[in-house]
Amino acid sequence: MKLSFPILAVSILAVSFSAVSTTSTFRAEVTVQNAVKLDKDADLSFGTIRAVADLSGAHVASIVVNPLPAASPVSTSSSTGANASISIIDDGVPASFTVSEAVKNAQLKIISPTQTTLEYEGTKDDGRPNFTIGNWTYVITSGPNENATYTDGTPNLMVDSTDGTVSFNIGATLSTPDSAAFTKDYADGVYSGDFQIEVAY
Repeated sequence: MKLSFPILAVSILAVSFSAVSTTSTFRAEVTVQNAVKLDKDADLSFGTIRAVADLSGAHVASIVVNPLPAASPVSTSSSTGANASISIIDDGVPASFTVSEAVKNAQLKIISPTQTTLEYEGTKDDGRPNFTIGNWTYVITSGPNENATYTDGTPNLMVDSTDGTVSFNIGATLSTPDSAAFTKDYADGVYSGDFQIEVAY
């Protein structure tokens, strides 16, 4: 009969441990952020120019702002004929942007603006020409592909591996019109437009 006491003690001990167990609840969550943060560091400026449009639309003059940070010259002008011209008085400046809160080492793509016109900010005159803008070009200014030209077909805007950021500059070509829709030349003053650019995975 003495052998039964240890067995009884073990049985009582097991029941005692089971009686003090308890349960608790906890929350599980995840935050989805499919969009990156895009901050403008500087606007695109074509500087100060003298501009003459060919009112027949046969000749076109253009000015190009280079997106390379150390480009010299920043702006260059050309013309397809003597009746249209752009001469540079003060150099332009590329636009610049910084992407943040992105997946580290991710490859991002740039979606170019669709707006194509710079319009006169003064009193509107339908007889005067506007400028057209296009041929958007991008140079990556930070991250693994720093100083590389962005390629649209095989996007190479690569996010930094440490802080989830990458920066780039934007250049473009500004041109006089290629149509005969105007009867007067450019007025002195500012020509401007608002443009939207998108960066996505």
